[in-house]
Amino acid sequence: MPGPTLSAPQTFLQIVQSCDNFRLSASTNTEKLVPWLLSSSPSSPAVGLLRPEVVAQLRKEAAAASASSPAWEFGEGAAGQADWVSFAPGIDTPSARSRVMKAVCERWRDSGLWPDEISPRKWRNELYPVYRDPFGPRDFPGHADEDARGDALNYAFRMERAASGLFGIVTFGVHMTVYEEAEVAPGQPPSVRVWVPRRAATKQTWPGYLDNSVAGGIEAGLGVFDCVVKEAMEEASLPEDVVRRHARATGSVSYFFR
Repeated sequence: MPGPTLSAPQTFLQIVQSCDNFRLSASTNTEKLVPWLLSSSPSSPAVGLLRPEVVAQLRKEAAAASASSPAWEFGEGAAGQADWVSFAPGIDTPSARSRVMKAVCERWRDSGLWPDEISPRKWRNELYPVYRDPFGPRDFPGHADEDARGDALNYAFRMERAASGLFGIVTFGVHMTVYEEAEVAPGQPPSVRVWVPRRAATKQTWPGYLDNSVAGGIEAGLGVFDCVVKEAMEEASLPEDVVRRHARATGSVSYFFR
């Protein structure tokens, strides 16, 4: 009896497109997201997208702040709606932006705003880097002196990981799948066993869900492959030398999550 017919192998992009099969109607995405800029300059890059309620809270805090030390600036559009939000003119260095974000995120955490996003339970105490161009150089200058090279870098500032969704920034992570090519009888199709763990019930995000073999966010100051090694040791107890010897990069995927 002839063996099963093997289908042509798919590329990783084709597999992603097959998984991306949940479509939302246009009517479910009517919420206007407001660009978050580094400055009010027309050439300033957008580093995030803000939901209306986040913009409203920033306006409220700006109105209550001292006029001598504003943190935010707003571009006024039709009907009093903000066209954009940016850091105030005096906040023009990476360290100054990082200080503003630290104060805002900790204040919102302690006041109970958006508990599903930034409550003490959700707080990660990890800093994510924010870049002018998210697809440009990952040139974080180091924790000792963020301003060492001024604005010559693609790096713009850093902020608490838990608040990344509130501010709509681009985040970066690594995802590694561990697999084993199993032995099969002659004439049989190849067989691959994939290591699919389940997330702990106590995780801040997606508790109890199936997961990648190893995955984690890339925090400020950590390289991509070093992040793979770190997460593999922490999450899967894989020795560093094994990961460095066998892990292989296969590509990258970018996506929006709302």
